[in-house]
Amino acid sequence: MKRFAILFTVFLLPLASMAQSGNDHEIQIEINKNIELLGIGYFIGFEGVDIENKTVVVDGRTIPKMEWHSYGYDIYKKFGHFAQSEHLNKAFGVADHLWLDYLSAFLLQLADVPNAKITDSLDVGYYINFSKEKNKEEALRNARIFLDGLNAFSEEINLDLYMKTSNPFYERAKEEVFINVSNKGFVETMEKFYKHAFSSYHLVPSLTIPKGMGFGIKIKDNIYSVFGAVDFQDFENESNLNMGFTHKEKLNELTIHEFGHSFINPIVAKQPEALFQASEHLFPTLKQAMNDQGYNTWRVCLYEHFVRAGEIFIAEKISNPESAERLKIEYITKRNFKYIPVILDELYRYDRGEYEKYDDVVANVLLILSKM
Repeated sequence: MKRFAILFTVFLLPLASMAQSGNDHEIQIEINKNIELLGIGYFIGFEGVDIENKTVVVDGRTIPKMEWHSYGYDIYKKFGHFAQSEHLNKAFGVADHLWLDYLSAFLLQLADVPNAKITDSLDVGYYINFSKEKNKEEALRNARIFLDGLNAFSEEINLDLYMKTSNPFYERAKEEVFINVSNKGFVETMEKFYKHAFSSYHLVPSLTIPKGMGFGIKIKDNIYSVFGAVDFQDFENESNLNMGFTHKEKLNELTIHEFGHSFINPIVAKQPEALFQASEHLFPTLKQAMNDQGYNTWRVCLYEHFVRAGEIFIAEKISNPESAERLKIEYITKRNFKYIPVILDELYRYDRGEYEKYDDVVANVLLILSKM
């Protein structure tokens, strides 16, 4: 199988919802069968390869990778012999240049496998990248090949049986998210600050997407956070399950981060190309640190700077100064997002009413960076 690019109702579990304090919207918590299949394919084809001989660093401690990705390792043991599946290779063969966030946005809009197919209502933007040349006919052809492969792969591994037998694990995962995503009105705070509200907000926890991965996705006027577990798991005893979604601080920060992309990215994206070019001279000193985190262009690096600065600011606004300070250290000092202080200064000015729109903040930050 080619290496898959990362950064990262036949059977549908019932949805849960959680009211945000002071907000008309509810956060929907849901499991998506297509996402779980994508995660299985990715884990057995890439993440799980040689997992027994690898280590990872978690909270400053080096541990065996199979211990950290315990549920994923169990998936690998169950399905690893399908890694050379003709159907899986057919699917990933036309998608090995795509990121998991793009594929997730595509799959979220389709019927569940093995009946996933492109309909006339699907905007071409959600599959155009299946063609490296952005050719619509080629993209549609490749996207259909991808889906044909995934549909057949889901039947080959008997995904329905896996979802049925794993139902207690998924129910517990949803319960953990419901309990641990704070009801402190951060969605309302984000709406007021960015002066925009979306129609709906969705959390899509996954047991097969590797830990530490999360994707902020905007579909029409609805936003999604698709994410793997954030903490250690214990699923041996079904009467005392821990599926890795119990770390409240990490879970809330991840949610604000991924939702933040949908508020922020479109505004950053529409800025004049000249502003990006004028500030791009700053990228070389950050390039290695950004590449190591999966951000390999200046534009993507800027998206992450703005989103992470927004995380810090929102944490302060919802009276969580400890989280804000820890995020500053993590992002600015440890992960080298060195221009976050510049953005924060302008966010404080925006909050005081010195800017009319968040768009103006972005434009001025890019102008400031261009002169540094």
